[in-house]
Amino acid sequence: MTTPNECRDINQIRTGIDEIERNLITLLGERAVYVREAAKFKKNADEVRAAERVEQMLKTRRTWAYCSNISPDFIEGVYRQVIAYFVKREMEAHRNEQDKILLKR
Repeated sequence: MTTPNECRDINQIRTGIDEIERNLITLLGERAVYVREAAKFKKNADEVRAAERVEQMLKTRRTWAYCSNISPDFIEGVYRQVIAYFVKREMEAHRNEQDKILLKR
């Protein structure tokens, strides 16, 4: 991939951005698999929501953002949306796991 300062026209810039965004989406898809699997280890909805873990994550992501010269407020906003989406998916997976357990009884 061409680095931003090596780009000679807008098309190269757009190609670089597209490649980064494709990678971000791929990584979010991989995250989704971890989230689905995490549901197997949680006993109840409070463990799925994991409020303390969320706050710890946000603090860490803000630090990472600062170290990467990107707005910590922006990254926190992005991650609040990411976390909300994945908590919803994990709640669904957790309910499915609980249903499987009940059916086995």
